Amino acid sequence: MNDATTTRTGLLTAARAQHALLEVSLPRDPPLADHPQPAAQHFAARYAPSCFLDVGTACPLHCVYCSVVRGADDKDVRMEAREHLYMRMADAESVGIRKLTFIGGEPASRPDFLHLADVAHAMGFQDLILATKSVKLARPDFVAQLREHHISMVHLSLDSFDPAVLTQLLASKTAPKLLLAGLHELLAQQLELFLFAVLTRHNLPGLDDYVRQLAELQQRYGRPMTAIVSPLKMQSRADKNRETLVPRMSDLAVAVARAVDLAQQLDVTLIHKAIPPCLLPRHGDWALERYLVEGRIDLSDGQKLPAAPNPHLGKREACQRCTAEKLCPGVDVAYAAWQGWTEFTAI
Repeated sequence: MNDATTTRTGLLTAARAQHALLEVSLPRDPPLADHPQPAAQHFAARYAPSCFLDVGTACPLHCVYCSVVRGADDKDVRMEAREHLYMRMADAESVGIRKLTFIGGEPASRPDFLHLADVAHAMGFQDLILATKSVKLARPDFVAQLREHHISMVHLSLDSFDPAVLTQLLASKTAPKLLLAGLHELLAQQLELFLFAVLTRHNLPGLDDYVRQLAELQQRYGRPMTAIVSPLKMQSRADKNRETLVPRMSDLAVAVARAVDLAQQLDVTLIHKAIPPCLLPRHGDWALERYLVEGRIDLSDGQKLPAAPNPHLGKREACQRCTAEKLCPGVDVAYAAWQGWTEFTAI
């Protein structure tokens, strides 16, 4: 047995001793949509089955809606040790997962991020996905490095194309310009790209314009554009700023329904997630939950298991009688405690 095999076996043994279960995203096959949408199916097929690799909570931005827990005044930032990340990669690889998504915090802010990508590629991962909002994307050399270090897809967090709105959300005067420049750099260098937008009171009124900008980019670069939109998670800084940030869920659903219709007219793809089906009864075919499911894999025998219950999401007794109950992600319990349940009606 050579040194590389010995090291690999040691990593697998340590990984399985520490982690009995691996959290994964899996494609629904077949999709649970009345009329499955090819664009949504394509996104699910590109993204899953995959494993999220949480590299830590460090991030140079201070977005007002951030739901990542870092303690009071960001004093408890968590940075995962490199050896721990190696073991999580080994976990995923050992059960046949070939797609890995780097999440944080901001993964690109780690000095060893490109090294981690190289290690993942050497382990046999076929798709490395970077979930990011890094201003480093404005640098052509950094985007070129992503390619060189085997990043195959970027999931860019971009909540608006309006610099003024981004300034409010990012709490920065310089980051919006750099982030928008990074978007164009990714498109120019032809990295596969999906956008993700968190919906707040600041950017919800401009959601139709967001869709029109997607259409303009699609025409300009000759590439299909896909964006996923979602309510914010009322945790950490997002919860602290709820009074100025959080729209009524019913208002959010109306805006999303209109934007999905507009996206179809303009031939771009807008997928929504984490919105209870009772608020979007006629737009369920564009719900990400119909195409992807969160689950776990038992590392001891490879068995696929349901995801652990999410303590931040809940349902009331009436939800059990809803025809869409099995498809519903649930309601943010912090939102329900704040605004009540009157918006949510069983269908």
